[in-house]
Amino acid sequence: MTLSEAQIGAIVKGATEGDKPSVRPLWAVRMRRMLDGLADFEFRPGRATPLVKLCEAGASYGWRDLEATSNPDLLTSVSPKAKTSLTRDLQHSLERLTRPCLDLERTSFGLALNSIGFLAGPTDPNLTERMFRGDKPSDRLFSVFEKFPVLARLWCQLVFQWREHVTEVLLRFAKDRTALSRAFFGGQPIGPIAAFQCNLSDSHNHGRTVIQLQFGARAVIYKPRSGDGEWEWGSLLEWMNAQSFQPKLRTGRVLRRKGYCWMEWIEAAPCENGAAARRFHERIGGMIGAAYLLKAVDCHRDNLIASGEDPVLVDVDALWHVSPATKAQSSLDLLSRTGFLPNSNPRSLRSRSSVLGGTEAGKHVARIGTNSLSTVQYEREIVEGFSRAWHCILGTKDRRKVFARRVRRIQSRKRRWIYLATEKYAAIRRASIQAAALRSGMERHMLIARLCSRSTVGSGVIKREIDALKRLDIPYFLRASKERIPLDRSNMPDDVREALRHMLV
Repeated sequence: MTLSEAQIGAIVKGATEGDKPSVRPLWAVRMRRMLDGLADFEFRPGRATPLVKLCEAGASYGWRDLEATSNPDLLTSVSPKAKTSLTRDLQHSLERLTRPCLDLERTSFGLALNSIGFLAGPTDPNLTERMFRGDKPSDRLFSVFEKFPVLARLWCQLVFQWREHVTEVLLRFAKDRTALSRAFFGGQPIGPIAAFQCNLSDSHNHGRTVIQLQFGARAVIYKPRSGDGEWEWGSLLEWMNAQSFQPKLRTGRVLRRKGYCWMEWIEAAPCENGAAARRFHERIGGMIGAAYLLKAVDCHRDNLIASGEDPVLVDVDALWHVSPATKAQSSLDLLSRTGFLPNSNPRSLRSRSSVLGGTEAGKHVARIGTNSLSTVQYEREIVEGFSRAWHCILGTKDRRKVFARRVRRIQSRKRRWIYLATEKYAAIRRASIQAAALRSGMERHMLIARLCSRSTVGSGVIKREIDALKRLDIPYFLRASKERIPLDRSNMPDDVREALRHMLV
């Protein structure tokens, strides 16, 4: 199926309503090119649902676009398996985006067949599926795009962002290959990229996510941000180890570059025995103490790996997250803000996402063999580890001076600032890809704007939230906060100790 110029013009017009006038012509050109390209594709052999079949065509178009715009030498480092994992990532993203509209189309198609009596008797389900999807991907895709033009725009956007992100990662890998070998693999040569594991984080900044690059049995993590937070966290833990903190704390190695970084891949593993489990929880206590004093937030369960008896934070980018409101918060609130501990409401998002929130599933959970360990059994170890960390960091005048210099260094840099929980942003994003929101760009813009509207932040923040969510990103803010609060006392206050014990019950 091909579209007439008038049909393409109608899709482009509906899809770009609500955009800035300066970007409409650019997206019009990209969308026309995508629609022309999709018309050439045939269905791949094999059985699959119409959703999968249609999005396979979209992913194939994305790879063809990548090949057409990239230096051929750049793709020589990508094995066939890695190509498959990359295109499958794009396909899955297109499936999540397309499902609501296609489900509605499938329901309407079934009702239409039923109204003419086609489904009154026994019917071959394969025949109805073939009738629904058409002879080529463009048959059904273009029909859906005409009804939901914003879906066409988002397809074009996803393909473009995916292509730019993959190209950026491959260029940076080629540039840093020798440095990666020295930093993570003892100087051993790095072979071709055997596989990619994409979407290991939320999407930020035009579709960029954390990616794992695999080289046979070895792997490394790519992060599309500076890595300053992980470096500062690792620096503090290494300093604590040098001050004789026991048991020693493990950090993930980081190779920082301008605007991005590489990080050691941390494998999840169980504790060997009961003694190792006790040391694990002493370390967790020490890490909670360090995060509390460093005013770190967002250290939730998805950001921690239980690697044997070592808990390892693999994502730390919201340090010294303080504001005037922070000064008035209780010890319970401040401990909960770190992300390690649940708050008083076990059903709250903060409790459900916390490291010690009681869930028995996930890479953050300590185990002996296959048995998950209950935090309640290790209250003493966690409190003891917390107390040791406090004394280690603030226990003497010289140590308090060292810590104060560290805080000033962190304050001097821009760092992540969280205005709204990621899950709330994700809920707005889900609402913005439902069928009713994809009929017109203006309708989708107004929906996102309404859901972001609130009086607790400025209009500039809300505008940036809207712009990010329109391109399917979770908003990401960098801010150089100068808010200062007095450093905590050298002796851990009783109210902090009691608050910690209360949260572990």
